[in-house]
Amino acid sequence: MRINLPVMLPLAAAVTIAVSPVSAASIDEICKMGETEPQLVWYSSQGPALNEAAVAAFAKVYPKIPVEQFRLATGALTARYASERDGGVINADLITMGDPNFSNAGFEKGWFVQFEKSELPAVARLEDRWFDRGAAMTNINVLGIAYNTDITGANPPKGWEDLLRPEYKGKLTLGDPRNVPSYMALYRILRDKYGPDYLKKLAAQEPVFFKSIVPGTQQLAAGAFAIAAPSVESVHRPVEEKGAPIKSFVPAMTTGNEFWSLLSVGADSPNAAKCFYNFLFTEAGQVAYGGDVSVSPFPDTPVTDSMPTEYRNPEFAELPKHAANVLELLNLR
Repeated sequence: MRINLPVMLPLAAAVTIAVSPVSAASIDEICKMGETEPQLVWYSSQGPALNEAAVAAFAKVYPKIPVEQFRLATGALTARYASERDGGVINADLITMGDPNFSNAGFEKGWFVQFEKSELPAVARLEDRWFDRGAAMTNINVLGIAYNTDITGANPPKGWEDLLRPEYKGKLTLGDPRNVPSYMALYRILRDKYGPDYLKKLAAQEPVFFKSIVPGTQQLAAGAFAIAAPSVESVHRPVEEKGAPIKSFVPAMTTGNEFWSLLSVGADSPNAAKCFYNFLFTEAGQVAYGGDVSVSPFPDTPVTDSMPTEYRNPEFAELPKHAANVLELLNLR
């Protein structure tokens, strides 16, 4: 059952649904069957411009499968999806988000379709490390630092330690680790690299925490802040190209938003969802969804960004062990 997207549902008892293989049909047969199903609904926490690019690229290949995409930051998106599923409602035929812990919980509750990667041809190309039961790593947005050139002038920040410079006190907007798992991962990595005092000093800079990089970038462009971190190029570049006085860079040591895609058990448009899911892992899908601002799990994909030299595994499964300490150090309650 599907409801209109703006409706929010209260939490209720979890509904357990049996899982099944993707299909024994070929991808062409799957996509053909998808043409007769209701409009496909895709939840994605990727930047809005890249979501739209992926939908547009898919429409060129499969014009008879309409797609509606809905975007929130990972924390808000997974909370919405869970609320809907717990309420017995399935809005999203598939979801792409950045929290493998949510994937694991969803598999346990029977929310996501489990299958072998060999069942979908484009997905079959993935290395084993990028696939788990039916969750596939779609791309990575590496985390960097964006700054307003009108405010920072000729001496912009050059690394994570520069966020502690005195002139940036009260002029930082930082990602809220309670809302996006990769933000929590980054703060944990910075704590381990520079010591706990780094996060304490960062909190003493009196930052304003944003729930999503999208409004954070908008405020940075408007001159409300000198620096927004962590930033992702997929969000700030469109703003920069419109003439906003912002630039960004990725420090050698960083981590990223690792986006994973999953199919919903009980979806209204299961074949359309499989068709779109598979498309995301084709070259055309990877280029559209990642462009030159994300790292593809396929190293030979043209255009896409390259991995930073000191990229750190976000180790999402370990984050619950560190969350309380990170929040305390950042003075977040």
